Amino acid sequence: MQISEDVHNYMENLVGQVLARSEYTELFDNDQLADLACLALIQLRPIYIRHDVDFLSTLSEERLITLKQNAETAVVSAKGMISEDRRRDRDDELPVIFTK
Repeated sequence: MQISEDVHNYMENLVGQVLARSEYTELFDNDQLADLACLALIQLRPIYIRHDVDFLSTLSEERLITLKQNAETAVVSAKGMISEDRRRDRDDELPVIFTK
């Protein structure tokens, strides 16, 4: 068994669905989308499964709606972190000084 192939976090699917929308793909580059995914996923409780079909067949519609809303909320929160990223406003003109 290889965990990376046999088991996955279902929340990755839901976050990926949110990030695939044009409102994100047109606004952010691939690196930023990857950052958004990471920042969103760390806010969510992972749901590890083997097969999506098996998982979805036992999942209530209300629970699926809740999971999708949680993914949406996490991505929106992550978007705020990316949009306000202080790293892009750094002044690279400042000299770096090393002291002992």
